[in-house]
Amino acid sequence: MKQKILQTESIILRTRNLGDSDRLVTMLSRNHGKFVAVARGARKAKSKLAAGVDIFSYSYFNLYRGKAWPIVTGYESIRLFNCFREDLETYYYGLYLAELTDLLVSGEESCPDVFFLLLEAWILLSLGIDRPLLSRAYELKLAAISGYSPCLSNCIICGSNRCKHFSARSGGLVCSDCLAQDSIEIDNGTIALARRIVDYPLAKLKQISLSAHQKEQLKQVTTLFMNYYFDIPEIKSRRLLPE
Repeated sequence: MKQKILQTESIILRTRNLGDSDRLVTMLSRNHGKFVAVARGARKAKSKLAAGVDIFSYSYFNLYRGKAWPIVTGYESIRLFNCFREDLETYYYGLYLAELTDLLVSGEESCPDVFFLLLEAWILLSLGIDRPLLSRAYELKLAAISGYSPCLSNCIICGSNRCKHFSARSGGLVCSDCLAQDSIEIDNGTIALARRIVDYPLAKLKQISLSAHQKEQLKQVTTLFMNYYFDIPEIKSRRLLPE
């Protein structure tokens, strides 16, 4: 972000206090990647910036590039996901998606695919979609966008299509002849489901019905994979998810 004056659509991923009245905000923008900006006076009672620079807000921002950080000078709200605060579980899921995105996206490289993925996920979350399923889908899709999509079509080592195990260390499905030390058994139905989740838009998750067994297996797969490649135990909100 080299311009002195910047106007951009952004989602607030994270906020931190700065000094007595300012707020540091981590923003994921539509066209300028992720960056940190300062909202001066945003913690004051009568601040005009307070609502727009809170987490779970999606706005059109005006910024000026200061010496240390870009400075938020104004905003026009597009959508505030205040409904997340009305239900603690929904709040934790929304926070987890934001923190996972913050962890996986770095620098100011443009990443519109991630921007729209998170926005769509938050919208679906606000509409009451199956929250664990949405989280698993988001994890797989975000990993794919980041270039770390697990191989779910055949054995990643020998190419066999007779696979009933998953290995995070190997990077995907493995057959019985190529088992790795961390391999876990996975049903064909769960494998097919994982493929659909990666290929389908998030909105189509409403058409998918999972058994409790499939949910647990899918969680095992994504947890092992995300832990191995992205160190997601660092994400505090994940420990709060009621799964």
